[in-house]
Amino acid sequence: MSHQVISLKYRPQRFEDVIGQEHITITLKNAIEKNRLGHAYIFSGPRGTGKTTTARLLAKVVNCENPIDGNPCNECTICREITEGRSMDVLEIDGASNRGIDSIRDLREQVKYPPTRGKYKVYIIDEFHQITKDAFNALLKTLEEPPKHILFIFATTELHKVLPTILSRCQRFEFKRIPLLQVIELLRNIAKQEGIAIDDDSLLLIAKKGDGSIRDSESILEQVIAFSNKDISYESILNILGVIREEVFFSMYHVIIEGKADKALGIIDDMLMHGYDLLEFVTVFSIFLRDLYMVKAHGSADILNTTENLKKEYSELAKTQDAHTLIRMLSIVNDEIAKISRSSNTKILVETLFIKLSNLQDLRQLDEIIGQMKHASPHTNPVAPAVAPRVEPAIKTAPAAKELTPKIYTSPILNGNIKGSTPAPKKIVVPDKKEEPKIEKAPEPVESNGVNAITIEKVKDQWQAVVDCVQPQKPAVASLLCNVGISRIQNGTLVLIVGDEYSYNTIIRNEQIICSCLKKTCGVQLLLRVEKNKVPDTQRVIKKQEIDKATKQILQSFDGELL
Repeated sequence: MSHQVISLKYRPQRFEDVIGQEHITITLKNAIEKNRLGHAYIFSGPRGTGKTTTARLLAKVVNCENPIDGNPCNECTICREITEGRSMDVLEIDGASNRGIDSIRDLREQVKYPPTRGKYKVYIIDEFHQITKDAFNALLKTLEEPPKHILFIFATTELHKVLPTILSRCQRFEFKRIPLLQVIELLRNIAKQEGIAIDDDSLLLIAKKGDGSIRDSESILEQVIAFSNKDISYESILNILGVIREEVFFSMYHVIIEGKADKALGIIDDMLMHGYDLLEFVTVFSIFLRDLYMVKAHGSADILNTTENLKKEYSELAKTQDAHTLIRMLSIVNDEIAKISRSSNTKILVETLFIKLSNLQDLRQLDEIIGQMKHASPHTNPVAPAVAPRVEPAIKTAPAAKELTPKIYTSPILNGNIKGSTPAPKKIVVPDKKEEPKIEKAPEPVESNGVNAITIEKVKDQWQAVVDCVQPQKPAVASLLCNVGISRIQNGTLVLIVGDEYSYNTIIRNEQIICSCLKKTCGVQLLLRVEKNKVPDTQRVIKKQEIDKATKQILQSFDGELL
């Protein structure tokens, strides 16, 4: 006997065997038992969810000689003929190849003739949405008032393409994707009956690859059995299906967080070398980010359908990550997927995407710009970092010397600078009585670093100069420095206070640039330490400015507040 594929061998023969569609099978059984059967049905939903199988079961039970509790007996001649696909009363038509008006005209002529053996003549039309508009219109009258012995069952994966006039004449049933746990249980039972040894992790991988389709999952299992014979391992399934290992996405995420764009590009090159599709890689990476955010939001990895080892890795990684950053990354990746799918140069777009993700902390967001606007004066450009008035050091120098002669331009002739003329008298500059500049005594240094001493007052006075120094190199960092507080100088270390996690991480990551600017402006090499706390107004270096009258009116009108 020739081999029969799993999807046909284990096809449901009773309504109870159709998994995941109880809302449909129960309704159909009740309609049959109460003799309230319709004349036309539309079964719609994703592929491999049981539409054609349910249609055949319905065709069998309405023609069965000995139905049992709303199910076909599967023993009578009519049931066997329908199961084997040789019944003259059940006609399966492919809507893709019989989509024209001529095919529908032939159908209208055939429905006039009664069934040869059973009670109903059943027409099952697959891919019903591919029938042309004219053919739909030709079917309307027959569909609305068919002969009593006719039953139409239409199956489609794209219900939105069916004309509303057709939909209004049929009973519609929406088939759902099969839940993952039910697919795993079905595959486990099939493997047991086939004498195949397979672990739960492998079943989970096959079910996830099937994406809610029973037929796809069974086809993958068939392929895996052909490759591995009687003993199936998780590694063999990864190789057969070309599934990218979860460890790759963990590695990619780590190099992105560390800002190592070169290593991210190296991982992309490895994907290409192993023959993986980059669009699929980006798509699965977005799923990885989504799963990581779900674990972060729920505080537990039990919400994920994955192995126990991976659940532990997700949990450990989620504890150290910022939810706001995950949302930003997920939004950027999902926006780029559509562009990548339409592009002819996928590699460049994918590399650009991961370079952007690696430099995510340096990308300016709307909330950062708004934060700058809060500290900007009415005449300041809102996009540029807020600049406070520069405070000069507390040193008084002598005023400029007074000139006895007025500053009036005279020509060389009038000055006598010609041959034989008397030179004009030179201007006599008499200095002011205060001959030496008087320097106010500077405050005593708080801490000394080597030879030079630095005071916290001097650092505060020069802080705007530090911000201006950082601005050309790191605009986002300069914006954050406008909102910090200066706590103290201790053992040659400047202690800053910030109010949020994002500012803390960003300043820590750019410590070298800030220290370099401190040395340029203050003349002293200081180390940097950042503390997370609410920034008191007494320690805030650049004070918040009062909002103008127009802004106050807007806030009052919308009952809002300035964050």
